[in-house]
Amino acid sequence: MSSRAQRKMRLALSAAALAAGASNAFATDGAYFTGNGAYSSGMGGAAIAFPQDVASAVDNPAGLAELGSRVDLYGIALPVSSNATFGSPDNHLFSRKIVVSPGFGINYQIAPQWTFGVAMTGAGAASNYGRPVLPVPGAGDAKASLIVVNTNPTVTYKPLPNLSIGASLVIGVEQLRLNGVLAPGADGALEPVPSHGNSDAVGIGAGMGVLWTPIPMVSLGASWFSKTWFSSLSGYKDDVLAPSDGHIDSPSRYGAGVAIRPLPGLTVALDYLRIEWASAAGYNTASTWGYRNQNVGRVGVSYDINPKWTVRAGYSFANNNVDSNHTLANMYGPGISSRAITVGATYAIDKNNLVTAAFEYDIPTTIIGTGPSTGVNIHASYQGYSIGYTHKF
Repeated sequence: MSSRAQRKMRLALSAAALAAGASNAFATDGAYFTGNGAYSSGMGGAAIAFPQDVASAVDNPAGLAELGSRVDLYGIALPVSSNATFGSPDNHLFSRKIVVSPGFGINYQIAPQWTFGVAMTGAGAASNYGRPVLPVPGAGDAKASLIVVNTNPTVTYKPLPNLSIGASLVIGVEQLRLNGVLAPGADGALEPVPSHGNSDAVGIGAGMGVLWTPIPMVSLGASWFSKTWFSSLSGYKDDVLAPSDGHIDSPSRYGAGVAIRPLPGLTVALDYLRIEWASAAGYNTASTWGYRNQNVGRVGVSYDINPKWTVRAGYSFANNNVDSNHTLANMYGPGISSRAITVGATYAIDKNNLVTAAFEYDIPTTIIGTGPSTGVNIHASYQGYSIGYTHKF
């Protein structure tokens, strides 16, 4: 067998174990969106010390203590473009998909010191290269999709007027579908791996947080979330997800933030977030995605122009979660960007009804495969469009 054929064989064998690389979001944070909800999406995701909607419970559960009774509805659309070469520079693959993710949140002021809320956040990714990765008889088009929905029931308590604590239960549901995976058969020749169709899993996790305002112009926040442990994805656990026994767990994470109000109507928010990808099944092994832990920085500014209009801007940056040895693992879902620029605005229809929009531009990223991923190069570019509606009661 020629060295080129051996390389293609090795790549296809790896793809059989790795094609589940459709990470559940495209953002600076690997498989997480840059911001949760339409408000923080306009501020680079900064929300740990500056809660603006119920989705902020995903960043810091304690933040819901500051929001009162309200309902938030929002949606995110992500046009995602990815280019890849597989096996040789002449084997070009191109995918363009629009990923749509809805979200919902409700918060209720039970008593002056207590609130109860529920935040539902969805994420998803999809790739469809429109043809097989290699011209193998019977091979289907290379495509993948992963949908993840988390519901966070959250309770907050205010022991002091300027101090809030909160706790969330995280209930997750995920669905995976893969097609077009190849692997060597008993005789060594490449053959298609059957698609198992849609496979579902459920998960459970928890989070807690604190929010303190020592003086009116400064707020400090901190939060911690456990892993979300998901059940095994049947079918895929026997082949493409065998290294993790069929599990794709969401990683634990922790962070801290500060919000400063130097002038009336002006807020500057800064977050630090640590995401423990290296401890999450399905992301952490060298033979699968090979995700690395991430340190994420978020900087955002919000300014109330007048009682009707608020404008926002932000920037998110992180070390890359994917290195050049794992481009093959991430070809089906290249969430490889490490920098995003965001803007947003809110218009108050009246004191109880508001409309919010945000735009995110992720700086295009290219990774050239090395080592076991030599011959697999990926380039990804994407944007995010968010729109939301808030009703206060």
